[in-house]
Amino acid sequence: MMKSLLVGYKAADLDRVSFEGEIVCHELDVYLAHAIAAVHPEIRTVCSAHLPRTDEDGSKWNRICFRTGPKLMSGELALDLLQEAYGILAEDATSDKIWKERLVIDYVGRERDRNDLIDRIKDDPRRVRSFEAKWPASVPGGEKLIFASTPGCFCHRRLDEGGLALAEVVSRGAECPDSSARILDMGCGCGLVGLLVADFVRKLKGAAPALTLIDSHTRAIEAAMKNAASFGIVAQMMLSDSGIDGHPELEGAFDVFVGNPPYYSDYRIADVFLQTAVKALKKGGVCYLVCKNAAGLEPVQKRYFPEVEIINRRGYAVLKSVKG
Repeated sequence: MMKSLLVGYKAADLDRVSFEGEIVCHELDVYLAHAIAAVHPEIRTVCSAHLPRTDEDGSKWNRICFRTGPKLMSGELALDLLQEAYGILAEDATSDKIWKERLVIDYVGRERDRNDLIDRIKDDPRRVRSFEAKWPASVPGGEKLIFASTPGCFCHRRLDEGGLALAEVVSRGAECPDSSARILDMGCGCGLVGLLVADFVRKLKGAAPALTLIDSHTRAIEAAMKNAASFGIVAQMMLSDSGIDGHPELEGAFDVFVGNPPYYSDYRIADVFLQTAVKALKKGGVCYLVCKNAAGLEPVQKRYFPEVEIINRRGYAVLKSVKG
């Protein structure tokens, strides 16, 4: 029976297409994997930072169907996944057979852009390119840390100024946590905020605080793990799109909550962050969220924390609340 690995497909895409034989969907983000499971429980999903070389029973893929386009993913991520797909199929097929029969490109966009993407692999199909990026970041008085990220990570190849503003606020003066504190960084990306704060506390007070990093994206968690190891910081990593749900031992366990949520969904994701903050913080614990404009986030944060202090930094607003 034909066995296909689908890459880049969302739940809504599966309503409009049909595939021969057994299919397995690969997702980089656990939120998208859960969305497919909710709508198509008959379809198995795999959520991982890289494409699986085989199915769970060890059988190889007969075909890989790859959905991409400028509005679906970045060019670097598309190239990275495409070369992974080619590498998997190249283990037992000729180049000509791969492109004609076994690697299906479902491209959403202009034909010339699709051809350009394919040509960049076909010209040298066995070359493996690294799309990892490294860049420095530090808070005032702290060490310069070299962070690594890969395509799919938030702000790949550049420092996120909002995250840096958040880390600077949490690290300064009276805001700075003690080394005995527990810190939860939600939507951690490559670990920028949590790791900068933890490293600063270690330098200032002799030991790093206990750090937990949460993200729904597998490549964010992979990058955060790599960066934590590089900096010699012990951190608990959690792949989750619902905060600490399912982990009752973490409720009321944290002294500090930091988050840099996306705001493209009318603050629905920020709402999930704040729900988690209320659950995770102990009494007297402090919640910090960062945004570009406090006017939109402040009323959302006040649903969970009656008092909100706005701290301006680097053109961003850091909203601080204390759990009563």
